[in-house]
Amino acid sequence: MNLNKKLGLGGATFGGSKNNNKPISNKIFGNVTIENSIKLIEYAFKMGIKVFDTSPLYGAGKSELSYGEAFKKFNRSEFFISSKCGRLLRSENSKKPPSEISIINDKVETIFDYSEKGIRNSVYESLERLNLDYLDSLLLHDPDQANMEKEAVESAFPAMLKLKKEGVVKNIGCGINQWEMPLRFYEHFHLDNVLLAGRYTLLENSSSKFFMEKSKTLKTKITIGGPFNSGILARNLNSPVSYNYELAPESLINKAKEIEKISFKYGVSLKSAALNFLLKDEKVTYIVPGMSSKIEIDENIKISQEVIPNDLWNELEEKNYI
Repeated sequence: MNLNKKLGLGGATFGGSKNNNKPISNKIFGNVTIENSIKLIEYAFKMGIKVFDTSPLYGAGKSELSYGEAFKKFNRSEFFISSKCGRLLRSENSKKPPSEISIINDKVETIFDYSEKGIRNSVYESLERLNLDYLDSLLLHDPDQANMEKEAVESAFPAMLKLKKEGVVKNIGCGINQWEMPLRFYEHFHLDNVLLAGRYTLLENSSSKFFMEKSKTLKTKITIGGPFNSGILARNLNSPVSYNYELAPESLINKAKEIEKISFKYGVSLKSAALNFLLKDEKVTYIVPGMSSKIEIDENIKISQEVIPNDLWNELEEKNYI
């Protein structure tokens, strides 16, 4: 059975260091060393995964470095890579310019910069780390967290459109943790794609359905990050679990348990139901879960090939879970 081509690989966990000297100002830390990250990217590619997502934020540049090393062995036409912009790397202590930073040895922080110069610098620094001359997709990173909607509209997206016209990037959009802001962006620009993290999942999908339908109408492709809501849909619910990088509240754990109970009735694990819910959705173009080991890659590939009974989806819909 062939691999579902929607399944990609997220890079948030890549680019850790052996001494665990993690960057500051970064809630998503690389916990896989560069050496192991490269091996995992190569393994994923070998297993048929050809869609990759990263960001300067992840591992403070080391995730992109990991991909860049792995890409040296790949044919450029055989993979799709999305990275992000709007955050620049700076040395924590000396504030050295980007050209003088050693992201291997320096302690590095990331700062928001949505100016045209900042966007350009971010993109070209990413291309250097990735060993590429163009990006398949460029996403404005976390405009919701930066509270920089005005700057995004007036400066960042116009700069990204120029880069697209120049052929430096093929597609533009945003990577974001809410769906309301992209709807407002749609009033100003056509976005080729949006990466929506943790807001359209088996556990949380009712409020975002309008956004998904609107995006389909506008021919904006949707990539889903955080398909397991950072853990609650993929782990033992009788142990402490996380929900969007925080400890999951009891109400959501109970909801997940109800979905799990229904899934088990049809011989389907909660994790499988969560991933296949997205794989079957025609409005979803790609899914990029973070995978930190070959075991996780193999498991998600196997899950993506499972045949899920329609009765499961019918019951979940009847009970208003989807």
